[in-house]
Amino acid sequence: MVLGNWLRSSYSKHTLAGRKGRILAKAYRKIQKWDQWLEQFPGRGVLAAESQFLHHLLSQFYGNQTLLIGTPHQYTLLKSSIMPNQLLLGPLLTHNSVKHHRSIESELHDLPIASGSLDLVLVPHILEYLDNPQQLLSEACRIVKPEGHIIVCGFNPYSLWGIKKWFSRDTDIPWTGSFIQPSTIKKWLQLADFKLVTQSMVLFRPPVQKETTFKKLKFLEWLGRKCFRPFGGVYILVAQAKVVPLTPIKLRWKQQLSGMRLPTIGVPRPTLRNSRR
Repeated sequence: MVLGNWLRSSYSKHTLAGRKGRILAKAYRKIQKWDQWLEQFPGRGVLAAESQFLHHLLSQFYGNQTLLIGTPHQYTLLKSSIMPNQLLLGPLLTHNSVKHHRSIESELHDLPIASGSLDLVLVPHILEYLDNPQQLLSEACRIVKPEGHIIVCGFNPYSLWGIKKWFSRDTDIPWTGSFIQPSTIKKWLQLADFKLVTQSMVLFRPPVQKETTFKKLKFLEWLGRKCFRPFGGVYILVAQAKVVPLTPIKLRWKQQLSGMRLPTIGVPRPTLRNSRR
């Protein structure tokens, strides 16, 4: 009886570990393909649009430590950051891909960084390829300092890029990823005690196949910012870690002191001296 229970428990543990391993391996293969997609068109167009926007945004943040959770080709997003220490964290980092960058190779479900140690964390699109994206976002929020910031980039499901995903039979990256709604990301950030600072949209051009056509449609970026702001292809959310104020606690006596005489210090008391001569 005891042996049977032990065998069933051992089998369940090994089965669960094997299932988790397969899920992680599948996610990491998607992330690797995502990095390769960024090297080609239209991936280069997505990266260029985000880099152009972050060029002005990152220069507003001051501090010492900034971290990007993503892939080697996304490291260019940190180019305009003025923070002296810039790190890349991700799985499957090869020596050739990160030889010019400071990097940490790590799994994404449990980040090997102390809590409250970074001024800025950037999470571009990596959540879209994980089985449990909220866990990674919670980990990213954990390592941000009080009053520090986190920036999340993702494909907007309510855009031309979202329409392409839902009505296309393409089984390649990025269309196999989960286009998470910005409202969902904001809800997760709120649960992690972060407050939203800004929400912006970029990439109003459609996901065309030819790069020359993509360049000719550049005027849609200006038109989209003026007339169709909620329908940009990529959303960029900036949130700040809340600081919980310390509230002084007033002490209250629970014991009744009536009928007790307490000595007073520093107040002279009259004395009666009887002297006999």
